[in-house]
Amino acid sequence: MKNIIAIVIVGFVFAACSKPKTEPVMENTDSQSEIMKDSMNENYGSQVSGSESSEVMAKTDEKMEAENTKAAFSTKAIIKDYLMLKNSLAKDDSKAAASAGKMLFETMKKTDINQLDAKKKSVYKEIAESMEENAEHITAGTGRIEHQREHFDMLSKDVNDLIETFGSEQKLYKDFCPMYNDNKGAIWISEKKEIVNPYQGSKMLTCGSVQKEW
Repeated sequence: MKNIIAIVIVGFVFAACSKPKTEPVMENTDSQSEIMKDSMNENYGSQVSGSESSEVMAKTDEKMEAENTKAAFSTKAIIKDYLMLKNSLAKDDSKAAASAGKMLFETMKKTDINQLDAKKKSVYKEIAESMEENAEHITAGTGRIEHQREHFDMLSKDVNDLIETFGSEQKLYKDFCPMYNDNKGAIWISEKKEIVNPYQGSKMLTCGSVQKEW
């Protein structure tokens, strides 16, 4: 009897030990994959959005800077054309003076004064009106260099007022010819200290003196 009981007990133990182990069940595998994909997409999207945002901000800053630069008032182009005119008269070149006068007139017309306050706008417009009139006379005066020089005299006074009010981005000299206009004298503006007289030309090219520096 004892042997039978022992055999039965051994059988139960053997059956228990030989029973296969249950593997852990992975539930909702598909759902977890979708969640992981969504998370990755969100992270990627935030990175792209951040990059695009930075790029948009950079472009906006560049645009604003470009607009400010474009709108800024400057006498640089006006003075450049005036100096070209001055040098043409010093060479007794009436045709080149007329061409420079036309360029100056066009530059005056397109100069942006939107950043100036009301008072300075008014001053500029007054100076510009006179400059444009004299530039027109010089442009139409091809072959009549003395007539061009008469208007250059008045134009130089305008340019002097322009520089005194609005300044210059380059070093300039205010020169004076004591013999022009029946010894009444006349000024001009030059980019160099050396005297090169636009009123006398080749007749007395070095006549004059420096009155002021900017």
